[in-house]
Amino acid sequence: MTLTRMMQRNLAVLLGAFVAVAGCSGSEGPGAGTGSTTGTAGANAGTSGAAGTGGATGAGGTTGTGGTTGTAGMAGTGGATGTGGAGAAAGGGRGGATGTGGTAGTGGMSGTSGTSGTTGRGGTSGSGGSAGTSGAAGAGGSGGRGGTGGTNATGGVTGTGGTATGGAGGTAGSAAITLDQTGNPVNGLVTTYTAWLSTASGDAAKLAADKTLADNIITWQMPHGGFFKRDKAFYAVPWNGTAARSDWYGANNVEIGTIDNNGTVTEAMFLADVYRRSSEAKYRDAARKAMDFLLTMQSSTGGFPQVYPARAGSSYSNYITFNDNAMVRVLAMLDLARAQKAPLAGDIFTADQLTRIATAISKGIDFILKSQIVQGSVKTVWCAQHDPTSYVPRGARSYELASKSGQESVGVIGFLMSQPQTPEVKAAAQAGIAWFKSSNVRVANTAYVSRPSGSTDDNYNPIQARAGSTMWYRFYDLDQDVGFFSGRLPTDNPPGTGKQYDIMDIEPERRYGYQWGGSYGTNLFTYTDRVGY
Repeated sequence: MTLTRMMQRNLAVLLGAFVAVAGCSGSEGPGAGTGSTTGTAGANAGTSGAAGTGGATGAGGTTGTGGTTGTAGMAGTGGATGTGGAGAAAGGGRGGATGTGGTAGTGGMSGTSGTSGTTGRGGTSGSGGSAGTSGAAGAGGSGGRGGTGGTNATGGVTGTGGTATGGAGGTAGSAAITLDQTGNPVNGLVTTYTAWLSTASGDAAKLAADKTLADNIITWQMPHGGFFKRDKAFYAVPWNGTAARSDWYGANNVEIGTIDNNGTVTEAMFLADVYRRSSEAKYRDAARKAMDFLLTMQSSTGGFPQVYPARAGSSYSNYITFNDNAMVRVLAMLDLARAQKAPLAGDIFTADQLTRIATAISKGIDFILKSQIVQGSVKTVWCAQHDPTSYVPRGARSYELASKSGQESVGVIGFLMSQPQTPEVKAAAQAGIAWFKSSNVRVANTAYVSRPSGSTDDNYNPIQARAGSTMWYRFYDLDQDVGFFSGRLPTDNPPGTGKQYDIMDIEPERRYGYQWGGSYGTNLFTYTDRVGY
């Protein structure tokens, strides 16, 4: 009986020890139940205290409180949640490809955080982010142009070890800057209409005079919305209903409008200004009609020809025209309307027109970029005219040959600098500026001085030495940076001498009847140097 009791007592001790050793595995269910606590035996759990696979929640991820091993805490590799932490598609979109980093692996081991064995929520690896040191998610999101997918943020959290440091990546997607426009030479192209405003004393008198002029202007507007190139004096009287409203004609003798010599743009700006002060809808409606004309005349490739509809018997008027800043002036006006700046703010244009205006500006920029002349492998400037489909430089009148333009290119560069500076726009503008600054292009200590009005001195040379001045030719060869001049063709009436490299070799009629040079780049550099271009 005594022996039996001793055997029972020894057996109980053995069973108790066995329970103490095995108790930490508890039941292996999804949360490891409450069997994970080792009671008072936890202090000696040793390797037995490892949560083993009991703490692993498989794909469930959360070890709940099942991972705790009392005070034993040496979760060792037992804290690894196997593939349970793989979060797959988290990590900030494309930038956060966590690969196998989502597995808690060695990164997710309870290690220092698991002194109490609480791999706990760390095993879930947050929303699937990369764990521990494997959480470097490359360079974060591939920010791309717009910075999308940039921050992985909290996607990589796996407890205390799993914060993903790779998610920044947003700097690559910074928006294109817009330069300070103070002093940009393009600004003055659309304000010429102010010379038409009345100088009468008092606002009421000014408005009354301007309304009279605006009323006359409206009568001269053609059915397509355009105007011919006129000055203020022309509009002193209204259209009589029979006089020609244009000097140029298209197919079927249709009267055509133009953007040459400030045409249509000046009238539209003036009408908008009068509407802004009077609130009379007839002025707004006429300005809207002019805007429709401008938007309609734009080619499918984004350029603006000199005229619309197409001019019969003339090819150069139908080319895309930078000459005399025609296209750039239109784009500058459209940009003013898009920005809702006076006098084109408010309801002067419809919502549909504003949408079309934004599209027209984008297409216009695209044409400018594609038509930039490349000499060798280097981008330079633009011609006064370009082909609407092939973008190549084109000539105009017989003495206006295809060339690199020292005058018109200033306005093109100025317009590009008025737009958000995308890499393409900035590169085109800076290439043009570099061309103007080239010592092969600029003529130092020289000025172009037109012959005084009324003079008949045919020996007068307008290209003169002047210390401190810089001159650019209006025309440069396409394949070399050499300026040239041109008389009319020998077959013209009156006949001329054609292309020459000495201004004194062209006939006087063209020598003094055209501007062949100027300080074109000087005003441009005043602006470009100030903004760091």
